[in-house]
Amino acid sequence: MYEHTAHQARGIADFDLFPYTPSAPAAWTFVVLFGIAAVLHFGYMVTFQSWFFIPFILGCIGEAGGYYGRAWAHQNIRNGTPYLIQMMLILGSAPLLAATVYMTLGRFATALDARQHSLLGPKKTTTLFVVIDIASFVCQMWGSAAQASGPEGAAQGMKIVLGGLGVQLVALLCFVGMVAVLHVRLNREPTSASRRAHIRWRKYVWGLYAVSVLFLARNVFRFVEFAEGADGSIVRTEALMYVFDASLLFAGTVVFLVVHPGMLIRGLRKAGVGMMEDEEDKDGVLLGGYRR
Repeated sequence: MYEHTAHQARGIADFDLFPYTPSAPAAWTFVVLFGIAAVLHFGYMVTFQSWFFIPFILGCIGEAGGYYGRAWAHQNIRNGTPYLIQMMLILGSAPLLAATVYMTLGRFATALDARQHSLLGPKKTTTLFVVIDIASFVCQMWGSAAQASGPEGAAQGMKIVLGGLGVQLVALLCFVGMVAVLHVRLNREPTSASRRAHIRWRKYVWGLYAVSVLFLARNVFRFVEFAEGADGSIVRTEALMYVFDASLLFAGTVVFLVVHPGMLIRGLRKAGVGMMEDEEDKDGVLLGGYRR
């Protein structure tokens, strides 16, 4: 991502790949934090049978791997291997985390029997945002890899990554709007599932808002960082990355531990309302989950 990215044989560059020496303590802190988050979310996923959290868990693992790369880079800031590992994993893991966020909205609408309140319907909403997320992921991985091909490739790679971040940023803005539409409509016209006193669905929707806004703020930071270029002040200030990237994404994992979507869906399952995960075939035969 920085000024020079061509690597010599054996992965050692003849120039500094970082404008500073990455902090090993800070990097190891987030290796541990994201590792713990991955383990806890795996436990929640199994407990609540929330299999759509698989990308989220992979995203936590990827973030931990990325910060391991930064800890490794502390030993030699000219070693291209940890440089590429941290760049690709830290950038590429965020779309994996976002994929689960996108899938959560459709599952809320389905579980609350509020499909009619969704702008596009649960299946279309999930499909649209996941496809956009995949495109963003591909752009960021492609752009990150291109930055290892020399000065010209670095410039082109930064533009590709910037495009991927821009797509993800617009998608998150639209997603927050769609969450708001479902929220407002469900308040105005409650469904039988949402009226149940013990189903505190609003706190889970607010949790979804919180995670979405945290990820949105992180994307704004990354977009500005890449827009500034290799000589920008953000690139040269390591602390900003930990404050506006690592911390925000980790905070999102914590929010989902406190108000895990699987808790709401399990509560509705026990109450015998709604239908799990929109899993009907063309003939309306239930393929999995439950029906009211």
